[in-house]
Amino acid sequence: MEEIQNYILAVCSILIAVVAVYSAFRLFRDFSLKSPRVRAMRTSFVIILVSTGIWTMHLLGNLSLQGYGQAEGNPLFPLMIYGLTIIIVLFLFYRLRILQVERDQLKELAYKDALTGLLNKNGMDHFWDHCKENEQLAVLFLDLNRFKAINDNLGHHVGDLLLQAVGGKLSQFSSKGKRHIFRVGGDEFVIIAKHYSQKEAEQLALRVLEKTTTQYQLEQHNLFVSASIGITMSHGKVERSRLLKEADTAMYSAKQLGTGRYSVYKTPTSGSYARWFDNFKSR
Repeated sequence: MEEIQNYILAVCSILIAVVAVYSAFRLFRDFSLKSPRVRAMRTSFVIILVSTGIWTMHLLGNLSLQGYGQAEGNPLFPLMIYGLTIIIVLFLFYRLRILQVERDQLKELAYKDALTGLLNKNGMDHFWDHCKENEQLAVLFLDLNRFKAINDNLGHHVGDLLLQAVGGKLSQFSSKGKRHIFRVGGDEFVIIAKHYSQKEAEQLALRVLEKTTTQYQLEQHNLFVSASIGITMSHGKVERSRLLKEADTAMYSAKQLGTGRYSVYKTPTSGSYARWFDNFKSR
């Protein structure tokens, strides 16, 4: 009877180990994409869960040892089960962490642009899918001026170097949970800023233009490149297609006005206006 009881205790201990490790793994899913508050809460839950699991397994092990002690049997078997359970816990946790790291790496490759290191279209789709419906957003659509001419005249290699240089400058404006930078194709980039007013979005556009409108030393080529930016606001309702279309329209309005300018999208009834960054107009 004591042996059956100890077998049951051993099986329960192993089941607790499996449940604890699997639950911890579930809590760590998409961990890096969560807000700091959610990450802190999930980490606390995992610590409590694992601690409770280990403590419960410890109690079951003690019960098993006590049962053998009362029966004056050999305690070697429960000791082996107890140690084996701990080893299983550590092994499962180690293997699941490896799987999670590999999955995060694959997800990073799927969401990041290989050339610039910025988020790509997949990353932007993921952002929209996890965006609150009433989120206050500022969307900035950036396009490089004369990029096609540079690509055609100097070759795609130089064009790629320019995109890498611009991507490096834009990455400085990335702020986790606040500003997200995407390369959506060719020389087109999208910046999405959370909880921004229109004034703050315009100030951000000026800083981006100041950083990206400059001389680029690309191998033996010294090129002056400027950018144009279109801005639109979510106005309390997030509609990805509308916001991207409005920002793109505003960007073309800025491009028609010259180099190094930004334009804010307005409804057709209120018109639109543009401002510009002209530190380099004399060049």
